[in-house]
Amino acid sequence: MKVLLIGATGGTGREILPRLLAAGHCVKAPARRPEAVVTVHENLQIVAGSVLDPDLIDQAMQGQDAVMSAFGPRSLKASDVQEVLMRNILDSMKRHDVRRFVNLSAWGAQESHKRINIMQTVLQGLLLRNIFADKKRGENLLFASNIDYVNVCPGRLLNKSPRGGVRASIDGSGISHSMTRADLAEWMVGQLTSDSWLRQSPVIGYDKGRGATTSNYPSSS
Repeated sequence: MKVLLIGATGGTGREILPRLLAAGHCVKAPARRPEAVVTVHENLQIVAGSVLDPDLIDQAMQGQDAVMSAFGPRSLKASDVQEVLMRNILDSMKRHDVRRFVNLSAWGAQESHKRINIMQTVLQGLLLRNIFADKKRGENLLFASNIDYVNVCPGRLLNKSPRGGVRASIDGSGISHSMTRADLAEWMVGQLTSDSWLRQSPVIGYDKGRGATTSNYPSSS
């Protein structure tokens, strides 16, 4: 599969990229600083430029089978970058008839995700309020589209070795509030070829109260 990867130089994107390539996908990755992409592979094409440039997105979209976005803003200030990026991606997917989209969201980004803990509630309501407001506007565009999306909602992300045993549910019931970026990346890559969560926003993490189990991608509860 030919996959356009948005956010390849971010913390999660750096975990996703080698897993896409290991799974046999051909990857096109826009990057404002191409030198920040440390992976080298015959099936990887780096496109120099900003992912907020609609012309660059449209050019990169040509010939692709799917899009995966791990984009995350780096400022806490009020912004519309996530909304603008989502609009550019969806418009370009429509023009080029690209159907599959795996998008990285966050636990609590939408009203249906009620099972966030007190710390998450405080962070999202105060420190991260601008980021989550922008994310919600962008995802409203996604939900109104007719593409085959999976909007992935993890909790706190850890830079640790993979554990495996990822679970998913719509409301987050019985799922831990943190997971490794490595396990998140593996699960997201699995959604490119799975129809289990199409047009849904699964909360993902580990089984609360139980130890890690053997990796199972994609996995659902």
